[in-house]
Amino acid sequence: MQDDIKGYSLLQCGLVADDGSGINGRLAFERPAWPQAHRLKDCTLGAFTFFNAAGVTCAYRVHFGRYSQIGESSILGPPEHPQDYFSSHPFAFTRPQYMPSMYQLDDFVRLAPEADDGPSYVDTVPSETYIGHEAYIGAGCFVKRGVRIGNGATIGARAVVTRDIPDYAIAIGAPARVVRLRFSEQIVERFQKLQWWRYDLAPFKKKVDYSKVEQTLAFFEQQLADGQLQPLRPDTYCVRHVNGERVVEKRDRPLYFA
Repeated sequence: MQDDIKGYSLLQCGLVADDGSGINGRLAFERPAWPQAHRLKDCTLGAFTFFNAAGVTCAYRVHFGRYSQIGESSILGPPEHPQDYFSSHPFAFTRPQYMPSMYQLDDFVRLAPEADDGPSYVDTVPSETYIGHEAYIGAGCFVKRGVRIGNGATIGARAVVTRDIPDYAIAIGAPARVVRLRFSEQIVERFQKLQWWRYDLAPFKKKVDYSKVEQTLAFFEQQLADGQLQPLRPDTYCVRHVNGERVVEKRDRPLYFA
């Protein structure tokens, strides 16, 4: 179920996105989220997803987990061109639904495939990229389409990520390689079991010191065992464009852990 939100600004819906000009296709998000002026195409944003305001990051069909943090000037999940076709140019493999702007010119339409010409190259390769809950992507990173960045993982600045990265791993370099875990294996296992991003932590902000990892982890483990942690159920919206106008719809369930 979804409801049109008439006259609501993106900010009223919990999205800090400047004028929203960087949103292409559909954007589903849990509030709050801060995509700023970055360019997002057909993405989803979990609650508290934050993009650094500097530079411009481009993301294509990327699912961002809750509390994910994205550095400036990164490229995430970009389309790929076939290297074993007669030509790697879009005229050889695309379809109108994937690159409508190119089909605005008759010169391209004369040469390129039509919508009913059957499956395209785009349909045969991974199309979704996943950034885990509380993952951190440093500035200037490249993440290949189809890759999964684990929960709590950290990707160093200017890394080139071509393979999946495990939970709570720190990866750097080009190509990116895992150098260590953020915490000991025992602590990582406890974080994986707790999955704190599923819960509303706000009632406890005066009772914890987030700089003290083991103490805070133990506190929330006890709260969970005592039934004191309540699920985080943020309002969720979808932004899309219809006939050149922005339409905001409210969804009846969160993107995650519904």
